[in-house]
Amino acid sequence: MNFSIYKDILSILFPKYCLGCSQIMGSQEDFLCSTCRHELRETLFHTQEDNPMKEKFWGRIPVNKAAALLYYEKGSITQRLIHALKYQGKENIGKWLGEWYAYQLATSGYFQGVEMVIPVPLHPKKQRKRGYNQVTLFGKTIAQALQVPYSEKILLKQTYNSAQAKKHWLERQKGTSEEFVLVNSSAIKGKHILMVDDIITTGATLARCASLLIEKAEATVSFACMAYSNNE
Repeated sequence: MNFSIYKDILSILFPKYCLGCSQIMGSQEDFLCSTCRHELRETLFHTQEDNPMKEKFWGRIPVNKAAALLYYEKGSITQRLIHALKYQGKENIGKWLGEWYAYQLATSGYFQGVEMVIPVPLHPKKQRKRGYNQVTLFGKTIAQALQVPYSEKILLKQTYNSAQAKKHWLERQKGTSEEFVLVNSSAIKGKHILMVDDIITTGATLARCASLLIEKAEATVSFACMAYSNNE
């Protein structure tokens, strides 16, 4: 049987529903229908040397480059997409977003000079509960496109706290670098590290992680996120 016909039959027997509008999708569509995908707002920060995301860290920590794929707003399709990634077991959304962004980053040369990609870590208890770190596939895909290693053995999270998204921005700012532990400083000594995360709001978590890399390993740090929010 022709593979495309087989896929069409499967789509009839087991239809896929769009995470944005809940309508049945075509066999060639993943996660979002074409209409909803076109409603996603790209930031294009990787085309701007000094962009709003990088500006979040001015006066706090030295950041080499910073960029995010999409704008994140409450009630938006981007919010539904990332909610499904984090809380509905749809881990492959991370790879889907990574493939989308990786091409842009690799061809633009924005992160040229990066030597390793590492994710913001989850506490082991939270990762066991979820079954995965939601930024792993995103980070691995970008690392592959940039032709650099990806590692989850550099930073560990040692404190377990409630979901950051439910906290006021002042509460998120109160955390200290003691939340995270740098366990392999020699592996990144003096290197340019690209940290990846899902959503950036205040930038507090990324700043805490980066401060460890900068202070203890003399690393240069850049950031890449799935989405950028102004809702602080």
